[in-house]
Amino acid sequence: MDQVTNVPWTRKHDDPRVPLFSSVPRIVYPQSLEELRELCRNPDGTERFAAAGSHWSLSKGAISDHTFIETHDPSERHPALGRTLHTVLPNGLSDKLLKTMGEDRTGERGSLVHIESGKRIYQAYSELEIVDPLDNPTTLAGYLCANYHDNRSYAGPFAFHTLGGAGGQTVVGAFSTGTHGGDFTLPPLADGVQAIHLVADGGEHYWFEPEHSDWGPPLTDDDKLAALYPDIRIRRSNEAFRAVLVSAGRLGVIYSVVLHVVPQYALREHRVLSRWETVKHLIKDPDSSLYQGDEGGCRFLQIAVCITPFLVDSNLVGVTRRWNRPPDGQPGRVERVGELLDLGRTDPTIQAPRFSRAGRCHHYVPDDDHPERAADPDPLARACVAGSFLVNVLDVVVQEIEDFVTSSGTVIGAGIAAVAVPGAGAVGAGLLALLAPFALIVAAIRGVLEAVDPDIRLGELFDKIREVLLFPGFTPNNIAGVFVWRLIVYYAFSKEQGEQDYVALSYAVMDKHDYLSVNCEVNVDSIEVFFDADGDELVAFIDALLNYEAAQEHLGRAYVGYASLRFTGKSSALLGPQRWQRSCAIEVACLRDVSGSQELFDYAVKLALNPNFGGVLHWGQRNDSSALDIAHAFGKARLADPFTSDLAEWRKVLADVTDNGRRLGFSNAFSRQTGLEVI
Repeated sequence: MDQVTNVPWTRKHDDPRVPLFSSVPRIVYPQSLEELRELCRNPDGTERFAAAGSHWSLSKGAISDHTFIETHDPSERHPALGRTLHTVLPNGLSDKLLKTMGEDRTGERGSLVHIESGKRIYQAYSELEIVDPLDNPTTLAGYLCANYHDNRSYAGPFAFHTLGGAGGQTVVGAFSTGTHGGDFTLPPLADGVQAIHLVADGGEHYWFEPEHSDWGPPLTDDDKLAALYPDIRIRRSNEAFRAVLVSAGRLGVIYSVVLHVVPQYALREHRVLSRWETVKHLIKDPDSSLYQGDEGGCRFLQIAVCITPFLVDSNLVGVTRRWNRPPDGQPGRVERVGELLDLGRTDPTIQAPRFSRAGRCHHYVPDDDHPERAADPDPLARACVAGSFLVNVLDVVVQEIEDFVTSSGTVIGAGIAAVAVPGAGAVGAGLLALLAPFALIVAAIRGVLEAVDPDIRLGELFDKIREVLLFPGFTPNNIAGVFVWRLIVYYAFSKEQGEQDYVALSYAVMDKHDYLSVNCEVNVDSIEVFFDADGDELVAFIDALLNYEAAQEHLGRAYVGYASLRFTGKSSALLGPQRWQRSCAIEVACLRDVSGSQELFDYAVKLALNPNFGGVLHWGQRNDSSALDIAHAFGKARLADPFTSDLAEWRKVLADVTDNGRRLGFSNAFSRQTGLEVI
């Protein structure tokens, strides 16, 4: 079996200078179901495992006590479990389901795809773009065409019903840790799963599916499935399936999943700048203008909050909404997926065909005037490649401050006018008293820019600027420095979250990640905390962070990162953090390089776990929850059955696959910390 021993192990968002672990005992790269089962047999019960895929997770749930199972090696030196499978589809499906699908000639409800657990999201949505030629009855679309009166409605292309904000995670890693959906009218990513093939400690393998598929009839047939996978243990149960959907790796390692995919669609995205104090009172009202936009009810809402204030107690926000559009003729495929390489032959490293741009491009940027430049990076993407974005912002700010100083306050740039507190005159007498400190600040920033290493990380450059601007106290130098710091952030945020309006294919809009980034998303800390969007706690949570930042800037520290509110429907998963019909996922992420970022971030973690706020943390990002926190979030008695809870039902499934807790192969420090154990 492909494996290495006593080697470093780290994650995408850790400090690249120092691996998270300088040496781990064993990393194994299984390449088939058979190898995975053999690895997990664990005859003496002493081996300890944890599965990982893309290493995008910041959770300790992927950290093993001993042996790391890699379904997708991030460096791609070892083959991934990345195949698209054509065994269960169609050969294991129930006759009733095949008949239901075959007799539906509209195909409006979508189709099914069966993939191994190491396939990344961007690889999956690229493959879903391929139209089936319908000449091979071993594919589901080919089978339905051949056996149901030339039904050609399942040829594709298809798409995910919803996505988070990036496609670099493996599909399984994303849904099994409770990754948010991107649409408040739809449940999250996990709810598109139709079946899960799990390998547990001891090498036993299980097929979990609900009692009925999304089409009505059961997904598979027991006899057909057993013929494909001898000695498989079939669990066709709504409750058991809801348990295994989100399990943070504790139940075992997922080998494969069947997904419900929908016909490809396009999205219109419209973004405008606003202010937190303008929008926060509208969040609780689903009929408010916040959920409408300029053409009525939308499907997606995001509120990106600038933690750094301007004016007095005012914070910028970028408000993004999306609406469905027909996919025909819409851009995005060329820029985000590209061409199918090597005539579609399987690349042995990812066990799938390669696409020229999937996972190898900047995020999609529309350019109506110059369509040929649509794939060029925007300023923030350029910052992540070479640090030039912040340098350009600093040049603008320095010139604006310099003009203000040399004109004795008569030349007032747009940024100064926006950030300054109105008073006597156009910008207030207070700023005129800071002319001398402003002159010193201009010289200091120019000195930093002249000495900066062109390969410096964005966070490191921000921290160097913080050092010359922010000092403890309320002296003129401090007040001037805080003002310029806020001016810099104001310009940077305004460029990043400025007005935008375009239409593109679903994944080109939903996958916002820049895969050529080299210095923006390293040495990062990130949490995602879920709240009831109809409650008051989420607004109070954001307000507390804003107040913390406003105070710490006068202590010489500052936060560089973001807080982003995304809204999603309720998940059916027992341990899904989307607990409410309208759930709000607040992602708080920071660049650790900047003094003050980690302080505010740690404060956010404490608030999230405070019972007065009642937040639920995402399993796949930093999660400091204790067993008591998890019991509070998932262990409350059900209204329909006061003698059980979601957590209790989840533990029943854990007991089923672990011999009532005797097999501890997938127990690790995180599962013990959070109480994901049989008790």
